[in-house]
Amino acid sequence: MKTLSGLVAVAGLVVLASACSSSGAGGREVRITQADDGCTPASISVTPGEKLKLVVKNDSSKDYEIEGIEGTSLEELVIPEGRTRTPGYTVPTGDGVHKIKCYVPGGVSTIIELTAGAPGTPQSTKPGAPTEQGASLASPADATVKVALADYTVTPDATSVKAGSIEFVVTNVSSDAVHEMEVLRVKSSTSFEPVGEVEILKPGEHGAVTLDLSPGAYRLACLVTKGEQGSTVDHYQQGMHADITVN
Repeated sequence: MKTLSGLVAVAGLVVLASACSSSGAGGREVRITQADDGCTPASISVTPGEKLKLVVKNDSSKDYEIEGIEGTSLEELVIPEGRTRTPGYTVPTGDGVHKIKCYVPGGVSTIIELTAGAPGTPQSTKPGAPTEQGASLASPADATVKVALADYTVTPDATSVKAGSIEFVVTNVSSDAVHEMEVLRVKSSTSFEPVGEVEILKPGEHGAVTLDLSPGAYRLACLVTKGEQGSTVDHYQQGMHADITVN
């Protein structure tokens, strides 16, 4: 996901490195630069089946995230301010456009297109239900928060909850728009630390994630950006977020 994705070297944050099927270790180096106004380049020509070593350098004043969207198998990765990360990615066989989302949660976002073969060919999509991810999973949960995603609102059934293992059960109640929900720890009015997410949900779909949360302020946000999943707007900038307190 799909998605208001910044971010600092944060203790306790589990980074999902791309060491699985997306690995392109030993492949061609492709440099991506993250700046305060977004990521460059926005498009990269690749070869079907090619192995890539993405050299992602964060030259901005905030922490960034990078992840594959719309079927691109690149796991979510945090690049702290001033640091460089080198995830691997193997381009699927066959022509297609594969999208990588390079973003600051709640801030600037760039969709990088990897074009393999003939331009304009739709990318393949991953089968199955939306992925549910969390920084720290725990079961059973101490509390459950139900969250409704609409156009463009995030509505939890509780605005405060006791610290511990918390399950977020998320439903996209929109009639036609795709949404997601990321749980962000609030560090300042403009700085957030991602701790878990429910990825892309189509209209009517449900998802859940269980997180072990310590006391503090958190924000529940849809980070679908303009150009992602066919959206013509940035959902977060449309006000699609809500705050919750963990006591």
